Formats: sequence, C-alpha cells, structure tokens
Amino acid sequence: MANHFLGFDLGHADTAIALVSGDTRDRFAAPANIEIHGQVIQPTALIRQKGQAGEELIVGTRAIREAAKSEGGSERAALKAAFKARPAKLGEARRDISGFFAACLEGTNFDPVPPEGWAGVEIAVGCPSSWSADEDIQQYQELLIEGIAQTPMKDARVRVVPESRAALLQAIDSPNSPLTAKARDENILVIDIGSSTLDFSLIAPERKAAPLLDAGLDLGASFFDRQVLEANLEREDAARRFLQHNPHYRDLWLYYARRTKEQYFLDAPTDPEDRVSGAPLQPYFTGGRRRSLEITTSGAEMERFEVAPYDRELHPSAELNLDPLMLEGKSWTALYEESLRALKAAIERRGTGYGQVLLAGGASRMPFTKELAERVFGTGGEVLRDPEPSHLVSRGLARWGRKRHDVERFSKEATILMHERLPSLVEGEFPALKASLAAGMADLVFDRFVVPVVEDWKDGAFKTGQDVRREIERNYRAWLPSAEAESFFIERINGWWRDHVKHALDEELDGLHTQYGISRDIQLQFDRAIEPGVFGFKAEAIELPFETIIQIIIVTLAYVVTLSIDAALGGIPFLTGGLTAAVFLGGRFTRRWIASLDVPAFARRLPDRLPGKDKLFSGQIKAKVEKALSSSLDKAEESILAQVEEAVAASVQNQTRRAQLLLMGSDGAGVRKGGGR
Repeated sequence: MANHFLGFDLGHADTAIALVSGDTRDRFAAPANIEIHGQVIQPTALIRQKGQAGEELIVGTRAIREAAKSEGGSERAALKAAFKARPAKLGEARRDISGFFAACLEGTNFDPVPPEGWAGVEIAVGCPSSWSADEDIQQYQELLIEGIAQTPMKDARVRVVPESRAALLQAIDSPNSPLTAKARDENILVIDIGSSTLDFSLIAPERKAAPLLDAGLDLGASFFDRQVLEANLEREDAARRFLQHNPHYRDLWLYYARRTKEQYFLDAPTDPEDRVSGAPLQPYFTGGRRRSLEITTSGAEMERFEVAPYDRELHPSAELNLDPLMLEGKSWTALYEESLRALKAAIERRGTGYGQVLLAGGASRMPFTKELAERVFGTGGEVLRDPEPSHLVSRGLARWGRKRHDVERFSKEATILMHERLPSLVEGEFPALKASLAAGMADLVFDRFVVPVVEDWKDGAFKTGQDVRREIERNYRAWLPSAEAESFFIERINGWWRDHVKHALDEELDGLHTQYGISRDIQLQFDRAIEPGVFGFKAEAIELPFETIIQIIIVTLAYVVTLSIDAALGGIPFLTGGLTAAVFLGGRFTRRWIASLDVPAFARRLPDRLPGKDKLFSGQIKAKVEKALSSSLDKAEESILAQVEEAVAASVQNQTRRAQLLLMGSDGAGVRKGGGR
C-alpha cells in the first residue's frame, strides 16, 4: 500500500518534485516541494561524464556549471537541455529522459518509509494534455519505468497524468487558490502555457467528473528563448561562428537566454532601450582569443519577438479545427490568440461553457498571455493566473496520486459497506416499499387493465369469458417488460429510497468520505437507488405470482362491470363487500365466473358512459385491492430487493469511475500501473 506520493513535473525548461503523505496527520499532509540536489526547482538539463565507476550523470544547475567550465569548446561536458518531447520524436533523447528521471529521484531529500521503502511510493509524472493516451502516454511511462529499473526506486509505481488536470486539482484544493468558491461549482478552463506546448483542459469538477475537452498544440514559450539568443548572436558574429563549430554549446546558451527572458519579465523595465540580463558572461574561444558573450534583451527587442514568425511545427489537436497550413508564418502571439479563439469555438460547438479561466505554467508570467486571454474570454475577472505557477503542476500531481489512491481504497470500502450493510437496511424498510407499490399497482389495475377491457367489452370485442381472460393476460404480459412498467417501479422505489433509506446510508457513507478525505466533487451521492442510465431495472424479473395478479384484475373487473350495470339499470351490485373473499377463493372463483359469463348480455347492459373512478373504484374497494396486492408483493420481496442492491452496486461502480475520470481523464486507459518488477 502506498504511503507517500510524489508529483514529478518534468518540464521542457524546469523540473520540480512535490511530496504528499498518505497520512493526513503527517508533516506532508499538504503537498510541498522537496529539494533536488539542494534546490526545489532544477533546470531540465544534464551532462554525461566519465568517472571511475563508469559514466556519471549530472543534472540541473550542477550540469550547467560543469558545462560552463568547458571553455575550450570540448564536448567532454556537452550540455543537453530542453529534451522533453513526444516519445515518438525523442530519438536519442529517450536515454536522456529516463536517465534524468532516475537521477532527479536519487537526488531528492526524501527517504521512503520502511518497511515498504520505494514499494510504498507512487510517482505521478506530468505530460501535456494533448498527448495521446493510447500511444504517447503509454510509451512515456514505459520509458520512465525503464529509467529506474536498475535502481533502488525500481519498486515504485509510476503513472503518467495530464498536467493541466493536475494543475486544476491543486487549484481546487489549495487554500491559496485564485479560484472563487462559485467558480469551483462551474466548468473550469485550464490553459497551461509551457515551454514546449500550449495545453487546454475544460473540466467540470463538481457533479460531472469527466473532462469535457482536452486539446493543445506545440506552441512553446521557449520560442522567446531562441529569439533572445539569436538577437545576441546577430550582435556578435564571432559568437555565432563559435556556435557553428561547437553546437553542443547551444543548449547552455539557450538556458541562459531563457534566464534572461525571465529576468526581463521580472524586472519589467519601463524604458524599451534598457537592457536586462539573467546570465553570467559566457566565455568562448575564437581565432585563438578568449572572448565573452553577454546575453541580454530589451523591451524593444521583446516587442519584435512578439511579432516574429514562429519556427516550429504546431500539430494542433483535431478539436481545435485549425489548419496547420493556414498557421504558417504567424507570430507566437498571433498563434496564441488564434488558438484561444479556436478553443472558445470548440467549447461552444459542444454546447457547454465555463466559469473561470485559469492560466498555469511558468510562461503564464509573461503579461501578454493574460492580456490576450482576456481579449478572448473577457475582462471581468474570468481570467486568473495562479500565484505559484512553477509549483502548481508538481503539487497537483502529488495530490492526484493521493486522491487516486484514496478513491480506490474508498471504492473498495464502499463496496464492502454496500454488501454488508445495505441488505439489512433495505429489508428493514421493505414494508414501506410494499405499501407504496401496492397503492400504485392498485391504480394500475384499474386504469391500465380494467377500464380498457371494459371499454372493449362494451364495444363487442369479446364473445366468451375466456376471451376476456386472454385479453387481460395479454395486456399484463405486454406491460411487464415495457418501459412503462420499468418507469413505474423505478419511480416508486426511488421515492421510497429517498424517504426511508437514504438518510441512514448517507450517515455511514459520510464516515467513509471523512476517513479517506474524499472531496465533495467525487463523493458518492445516492439521491436515487436506481439510475436508469446506469442500471436497467426489469419489472418482469420481479417474482409476482402471475395467477394471483390475474385473479385480482378479473375480480376488480367483475366488480366494475356489475357496478356499472347497476348504476345504469338499478340492479344489485355484484360482489358487494366480497372482493377480499373472492381473491381468497382464488382461481376457483375466477374460473367459475369466467366460465359462466354471458359476455354479449353484459355488453348490451353496459352503459355508453361508465361512472367515474370515484364510484367504480371507491376507497373501500381500492383498499381491498391494495391488501391483496400487498400479499403478492410479500412473495416478491427477495426479487425486488435483489434488483435494488444490484442497482446501488452499479451506481457505486459508476460514481467511482466518474471520480477516476476526473483524476485520469479516462477509465484508466493510458494511465497504467507501473513498476520495475
């Protein structure tokens, strides 16, 4: 059983790991970021060096420092950075991803709890929401598992999770969330602006757990890093020539170009000509001379970058309905705005909406990302930026791991509760259900089976009593498997459930909700015992004694026919006060009455217009019919309650699956169990 959950945000630019405990009394009851080699955020970068024990993998800022030491252009410490991509496009970088994953885990200040050790740890690793669950996610997960297969972490379970969904979980549950209480009851649109991708998730966190839309495109904010570096190389041609001969330096200089970009948005200079740098001088050799490159940028340059043509393929999701050919040559900002408008149109095509828009990802700090989002989605507070975008995904991933684990444990406990407690609970309340069904069926006997037969009888449709009985049997047999019968029983059972069962069951479920920390968005709700879309109730499966029901209908028919004639001709009401005795006599009475029945004679005496229901089916007669039906329902108790229990079990399964949909975005497809064994 897992006791700790790690959220591993392996980003194109930076990497962060968050930890949350399975014990809510623990120090890490709420997700918190842990250090990787002394820092809570590390650059996604590595170098490989030969050591005494073989190849040594150095990651993060240490890799940056080691690469910077190699001033002469040697490939001894060639830096590799920004290597995250779809698995099919990784190529040689597959080894970098798996090695980096393992090295970061080894470098955390986290020691698994004995005796389980790493076997008690689940690791949720983020991926862009636009990745294919059936292909990209599975391949990515296998690659990560491969990375730890020969390490002490081999027993940990690895899962791959859409990053925007994890970000939403953190935004919903975090006390520092910018989302209002009202927004948490509405559809929420998450826009994750990353270094390599732009991802969208429209999620309904309350009541509807399934993600309504996952989409995205390969529009990465690292475009601005490349623009910053290119502008510096334009100013210093010697540095460009050096890079042409030493391409392994590009990732190092791109890293410092990114730091310069980040510093620019942090400083936000008002003078467009002020130059900002976030990097130390970069030494290099050319023509036998030692030189230094100062990587800087300015407001004027950033304005130019915003309108420069984007330089990568976009691969937009089909949901966005964007033609890649029509996107060629457009700037990053133009593509960003166009994709937001395409997203808005996609949501409208689905006939749904959203309350608030949450910007996530480190690149959301660029002011124009919010300005453009407000241009598309509104300026009335609809667009929000998370206050800690760099930690949002890693903490959300950790929450995802614990919540998924809690949902699975809760699901098992809820199933046990239903199996052990529900039977005695519904059995104890069956008399109330029996009374409700008997009252409803009494009206059905009159309205559905007696009156139509009397009308047909009056019109000369029958010649013998056996014709009458066959018509009653035919109508009853046709009604039992019908949608009308199903609807009748479901409505009666659900009304009984709300009035007599639900409250007691809710009290027991609330204890489980609290025990496993099940948030309101994924708590089990049992306002109805039978959800028609989840469980197909079958009235014909109820073991009502067929012959007894037919007798009740015939006796009621006999009373109605004779009373109608009496009302018209002043005769003596047939069976007055004797309905219960007639039912008690059972088949002997009905067979005798049907056999001796002069159908045509009765038809001639029936009035053109029958008396009202209040006269033909008085309270006294209805009560006797209900009593007779109640005795029949006693014999059907087991078959009725069996379907109720099956329906509730199906609802438990369906609701826990909906909770998994919120967490995983699928029934678990593409989010598979991992591990090195």
